[in-house]
Amino acid sequence: MAVSNTTPIIYLVKVERLKILKDVYGRVYICSPVWQDIVYLQTRRLLSPNEVFSISQARQEWIVLQDPKEKDSTELRDELVDMGLGLGEAYSIALAGELRTTFLANDKQAIEAAEEHGIETRWFTEILHDALKGNYINSVDEYIQILDACINQGLYVSKKQRDKAIQKAQSIR
Repeated sequence: MAVSNTTPIIYLVKVERLKILKDVYGRVYICSPVWQDIVYLQTRRLLSPNEVFSISQARQEWIVLQDPKEKDSTELRDELVDMGLGLGEAYSIALAGELRTTFLANDKQAIEAAEEHGIETRWFTEILHDALKGNYINSVDEYIQILDACINQGLYVSKKQRDKAIQKAQSIR
């Protein structure tokens, strides 16, 4: 189980590998601002009809829409918004804390905020590492292909981060 921010869902669906999230984490929770981001991208035609269909299918099977409910969680959400995090990040971090699970993202400020509150995190490259460890990605070459395809779609990963992620992938295999 994990809570995902928008980025992992969007880029994995763009390269037709959304199922990696299900394979690695089983059930993936998203909060309403993340769903609203996805709907916004759809209305702006930044997601194709096939990509939207894939996400909608996943919502029927293994992506669960849920917002933080507990008092501590909603207080954390509000604190994070006050610190300047976006609603998607703040809700997602608070929900990950409430569910005591991992937060999936590719945003330095959000990852740092989650870690400051004792929430386990995974960068996008680490999600792919988890998939490689679980044999959902079959080789380092496939890891690189997926990562580069996401980067080509607009995922931000610096050259230094990319090189470091590939070295880590090589150490896994």
